[in-house]
Amino acid sequence: EYSCDRASLLVAQDLEVVAAALLKLFSGTSRYDLDPKAFIQQAVDYEKQLERANPLVRMSIEQQRRTHPLPVKRLSELEKWAASDEFRRLVPSSTSGKESEKLR
Repeated sequence: EYSCDRASLLVAQDLEVVAAALLKLFSGTSRYDLDPKAFIQQAVDYEKQLERANPLVRMSIEQQRRTHPLPVKRLSELEKWAASDEFRRLVPSSTSGKESEKLR
């Protein structure tokens, strides 16, 4: 899942566009007015809360068996990767300032 998410970000080069696509995928519809910026913020908040959580709670959440990662975790990992040096090295150097700003 994470590799596919990263590939979509490499293609779109816009975290908000990828977040919107993921929202539609997770919700199963595009009929509702979903806010990708709010979803990105939720992912950031999730990571912050998880870091502050009781170690037993954190361990319990991290060790739950799932066939797929939680949607908020997928976006959280993607957001971290979008801000990484690794991602910046992979993005073409011709990316304009406007497009680069979208990735933050």
